[in-house]
Order: sequence, then structure tokens, then C-alpha cells
Amino acid sequence: MSDALRLYVYHDGVRVGMAESADSLQWMPAFDDLGEFKLVCAATETNRALLVLDAVLYNPDTPGLAAVVLAAEADGDNHRMTVRGKFSLCLFKRRTARGSRTITDGAAGLLEVCRTNLRGLGVAVPDAVGFVASCEETVAWADCASAAVQLMQAGGFGGRVRFDPATAAQTLELLQGKDRSVPGTALYNGYFSTRMQNLSGAVYTQDASDYANVVLCGGEEPGENDSFTRYFCELGDMTASGNARRELWVDGSSVRHKYTVQNADGTTSDAEYSEAEYQAAVQNYARAALKNHMSTRQLKCTAANTNLIYGTDYELGDLVPVR
Repeated sequence: MSDALRLYVYHDGVRVGMAESADSLQWMPAFDDLGEFKLVCAATETNRALLVLDAVLYNPDTPGLAAVVLAAEADGDNHRMTVRGKFSLCLFKRRTARGSRTITDGAAGLLEVCRTNLRGLGVAVPDAVGFVASCEETVAWADCASAAVQLMQAGGFGGRVRFDPATAAQTLELLQGKDRSVPGTALYNGYFSTRMQNLSGAVYTQDASDYANVVLCGGEEPGENDSFTRYFCELGDMTASGNARRELWVDGSSVRHKYTVQNADGTTSDAEYSEAEYQAAVQNYARAALKNHMSTRQLKCTAANTNLIYGTDYELGDLVPVR
């Protein structure tokens, strides 16, 4: 593999070399998550000097994407190195989204969360994005990368930190997948199938072992000096009955009436929900918990880079047909 691999290494924004003598590279970007990589290579003097923690790796086979080295392990007996990390969206894990906010547009909310909590992080954040991603999510004192993943998955869009290999500049970028599944449309480029010999090892799984369609949730329990009563809500498929109704209990007592907000100058202050706002926050918490208990249908397969070419005919997040 080492003859074909081109993996450029940057330290503090400067390209310092290229990894050498690679045995294997698992380079796994994700549409609405952080994505990760694993590199196994010879523990040469060059690799030991280049592949250090916080080094940035750029693979020209996936233009615009770079990854950050988060762990490196050297096997002295076999003279090999194993290097692991995540794609550059993980940099936002180094910042905390101060305070609590309820978000109804995941795309605009993600930009606001990241922009107001940069505090010198070397990633540019755009002022706006050209689409709306409707959702009902509460982000409270989470790291900004986790908040980004939460909002992308709730809003049905993707994101990445775009890397410029010439300048090492990094910019947050939000993405929408394209529907390439309808024959005869401009976006349609073909399909995957065993008959076309561009699909193999297909395994289809249906799983309802952890499925719930109704959530019951209780909010903060009052203390001796509190005037409110505990709020309970019931949400989900309220038409489900009998054996088809599957309930989930969620303790929402961590959603407090009093919360902390971040001010424009970076300071924080205490605030308190109105009763209507508090009920909405608990409901958002409950809906988010219910989303983790959906039934799933999953197709695992290996797609060959023939007939349909990744990066040309489709990208991460696109909808493509499988027959």
C-alpha cells in the first residue's frame, strides 16, 4: 500500500512531510458525525517525527478533508506504529457550548454554537448557510463537537471542517445530501447491485429490540422552597395502542428551571424558564431520548469504485439506489 498512499503531514499549519512505509490506512469520513482514521506504518525515524499528537493529516484522495492525530502507539518489537484520530470537526470538542439554548433550526443553531464559543480556535465559521434544518433540540453545556453532531443528526444535514492544503486554513462547512435515486433526473447516475458487479457482501438487518414509540418524561422535582410542581409529559405516536404501543420512561430531572446563558461579551448570567418554556425544554429532552430508541433497517455492504465513482457520481450524504 505504501507505493500508492499519499498522506501529507502538517504541524502548526506548516506542511512538514509525508508519511512513509504504510501497511494500511482506514480513512473513514462521516456525513453527520466526526469520522475517524487508523494508520499502521513502519516506525521509521521520519514517521516518529511526523506522526505526533495534534499533527494534521491530509489525504488528497478526499479533497478538502483533513484529520487530527489523537493517539499514537509504537510497537518496539515489530517496529510498527499505529496512529489513530478523527477528522477536523473534532477540534470543536476543545470548546464548551456555554449555557443552555433551545434550537429550532439545526443549521443556524450549529453555526451560532460554534461561532460564539470559538475563543481563538483556528477554524473559521461562516455567518449563515443557505438552508433551514428544522428540529427541536436543547443544547446545554456540551462540548461543541457533540452539539454539532446532535444538531446535524436531528436536522438531517452534514458538516465538516474544510481544509485548504495550500494554506492549512480550516473552515466549518455545512452540507446537504442530494437525492440521486430517481432515474431520468439530472442527479441520477446509476445504482449499486450485485448484477452490476459494484456491490458485494450485502447484509440486510431489521432490529426492533430497543424500539419505543411513546416517551413518558418527568422534569425537575421541586425542593422545599420551590413553588412549582413536577412536570410530566407523554409524547410520540399517540395513536399506538395495545401491543403496538411501546413505552419509554425518561428521567428529565436534569432539565432545570434555572439555567445559565452566555452573554454577547462572553460572560454568563443566570436565567429562569417561564413555565411554557420549561415544558418545551422537557419535551425536547424527551423527544431526543425517544430518537435513540427507533427501529432500524440497515444494509451493510462493500461498494466497488466502478460504474459509480465516489467523489464524482456521489458523495457522503447522497441518496443512491441499491437493487
